[in-house]
Amino acid sequence: MTTDDDHLYLDRPLIRTLSGRLRDIHEWAAEALDDAVCRVVSHDRSPIRSDDRPLDINLHASDVAHDIHGTLRAWADHICQHSAVPWPGEQRTAPWAKWLDRHLIDLAKTEDAVAAYDEISDSHKRLMRVIDRPTPSEFVGPCQAPRDAGQKGLCAGVYCRPDRRSDTLHCGTCQEDIDLPSLRVATEAAMGARLFAKTELRTALVMFAKKPIKRETLNSWIRRGRLADHGGGRYRLDEALALIAAGEKRAG
Repeated sequence: MTTDDDHLYLDRPLIRTLSGRLRDIHEWAAEALDDAVCRVVSHDRSPIRSDDRPLDINLHASDVAHDIHGTLRAWADHICQHSAVPWPGEQRTAPWAKWLDRHLIDLAKTEDAVAAYDEISDSHKRLMRVIDRPTPSEFVGPCQAPRDAGQKGLCAGVYCRPDRRSDTLHCGTCQEDIDLPSLRVATEAAMGARLFAKTELRTALVMFAKKPIKRETLNSWIRRGRLADHGGGRYRLDEALALIAAGEKRAG
């Protein structure tokens, strides 16, 4: 049934909801799904080089990726057949999601728009299930017990889940009460001047920026000279964090 005001088969709230799900896919989730399909896995903590680790192919994630790509492509083809929008050529999953996001009104004008909403939403849900794993504990900082702790044991470091609500943690090993915000600030300051390889830097940025940084964003900073190479392809954490903060300030 079309709406009274603009003869669309999807109302504006549903269009906004679908746009948000497509943005999830093209802004970050498609890349996360690629990582889930073919990931470097080490099943122990041995200090082996990353290029020596086996590739673990996640067949379930591969099936989901294939289905999502097919769904998005099919609805793009549907739009082109029922409107004057030209066929954009073959795309990968993220570009398909971005293209569909730009043509949601064209989709909403077709009688099958509700079916499209349901299928794309189901694809989004399946994708999120594949990449949404239980949040692991993250490293916050070194053990806080004094070096002359006596009967206190020294822990391997302070770890906690990033979604922990309390700002205080009692360590059962070193028996110290940890002020987590203060420890995070001190750890960031200590690590800020350290040099990281590009892959290590991306991991460190997730820890301190609290969100994944796209590989293409990091590569763009390096290519344009915004993130300085301090020798041998190694980069400073604090300089990368400053770029993130500057970008958020401009966006705000």
